[in-house]
Amino acid sequence: MNIQEAKEEIIRTIKVYTARDEDGMFRIPSIQQRPLLLMGPPGIGKTAIVEQAAAECGTGMLSYAMTHHTRQSAIGLPELATHQYEGKKYTVTEYTMSEIVASVYVYMEQTGYREGILFLDEINCVSETLAPVMLQLLQFKKFGTHKVPEGWIIVAAGNPPELNHAVREMDMASLDRVRTLNIEADVTVWKQYAASRGVHPAILSYLEMKPEAFYRVVEERKKKEFVTARGWEDLSTVLKEYERQGLDINRYFVEEFIRSPEVAADFDAYYRMDRTCMGGYRISELFAETVEPEEKRCLLDRLSSAGPDVRCMFIRHFLAAASEEMSRVGGLLRRETRWAEVKKHLSEYLSAHQAEGIQGFLTGRERELSIKKEHGLLKGGEERMEQWINHQILARFVDNSAESCRNGAEEKEKLQKHLTAGTQLIRQLYGEGPELCDWLEGIRHHGDYRLCGYVCPEYGSFSEQKRLEEQLKKQVQEMEELYETRNCI
Repeated sequence: MNIQEAKEEIIRTIKVYTARDEDGMFRIPSIQQRPLLLMGPPGIGKTAIVEQAAAECGTGMLSYAMTHHTRQSAIGLPELATHQYEGKKYTVTEYTMSEIVASVYVYMEQTGYREGILFLDEINCVSETLAPVMLQLLQFKKFGTHKVPEGWIIVAAGNPPELNHAVREMDMASLDRVRTLNIEADVTVWKQYAASRGVHPAILSYLEMKPEAFYRVVEERKKKEFVTARGWEDLSTVLKEYERQGLDINRYFVEEFIRSPEVAADFDAYYRMDRTCMGGYRISELFAETVEPEEKRCLLDRLSSAGPDVRCMFIRHFLAAASEEMSRVGGLLRRETRWAEVKKHLSEYLSAHQAEGIQGFLTGRERELSIKKEHGLLKGGEERMEQWINHQILARFVDNSAESCRNGAEEKEKLQKHLTAGTQLIRQLYGEGPELCDWLEGIRHHGDYRLCGYVCPEYGSFSEQKRLEEQLKKQVQEMEELYETRNCI
């Protein structure tokens, strides 16, 4: 399965394992809640989908890399205790609380989450002394004598032995106690994720034309090369900051993230061509409709006669301009909503805690923000938004110097006009071809699509057409594999 299908299965598992009956008891007893085991190559986003699934289900998530743990930290340290059996006193060995289980209780106390995911990464790379402990965990949800709290689901992840020489082959007894999800790298699914994360348009257009460069692992005696989804996303993040600061970008910089000299050199050449081709099209201004009519006609003439490579580049850069604006407006709308919520809470707090006043309210917010940050519970941009709200509270109620807020509704309406104009522009350039379909798909997969309220009637027919094409391709591929298997037999 691909990474998106794995995420959906994790979400379904959370819903099923946390379901309760009319008496408040779990419908599936804890002992029968088989842990999930995500098996897949490194860098494809296994940790990320667990975080996303937990966030979407409104549950907590605590992550541990098992390679960093010893037997003592997993099951606790031994200590001597005295017990009486049949009238005689004996000195026996007991264990302190498991560091991992203790951290779950601390997390519950600090965040208020009573249910969540305990994510154990690199589970098949544990030391030999920890292997029996892992078997006990998978079967009984216990580290030593200490149980993982009820309501907490165990999700583990590992790499296949052929991609990691440190891996210990899991035996049948262990595999018989888990639900294994075998995950493969899928560039199509990753591009949807990448579009929502604002990955650099040059990377997206490059992988559109060369999907075989998305993921590669070569491990030989004198040669180790790898290209991963994590590498492309990290390259994008740093690449955009290099561009902002006007720093030099070359093949050696790309190789720091894309650990295949061949792919790194190829992308470097493509990136230079992308910069040369797209630099003169004034894409951000085209999207914002600020280009003079005469110059716009010249630009559109050049774009309409461009080859497939340039068209692909243009669509990705045009989507990047739209994505930036959607993120800005989405952030503004979320900020307005959150500001209204906090003002209501502030009013209630001041009514109940007149002595503490504004400062007491702010202190509580800062403490809550610190706990969320420590446990990785803040989504992208949330910390900045909460700090802005704290500044607004100080400015409005203490300093009387609040900054004026832009109207989210007006910005939303302006964005919708730009998106509609962008759709018309691409139809004018390329008709109802694949470029228009890519544009509509890209807009649809942006994280703030629903919040921005853009409705495109054409999307439904294009989406259905693309779905049928993908289904047909999959059926053809399955039939080809079936015939190959029969020929081998």
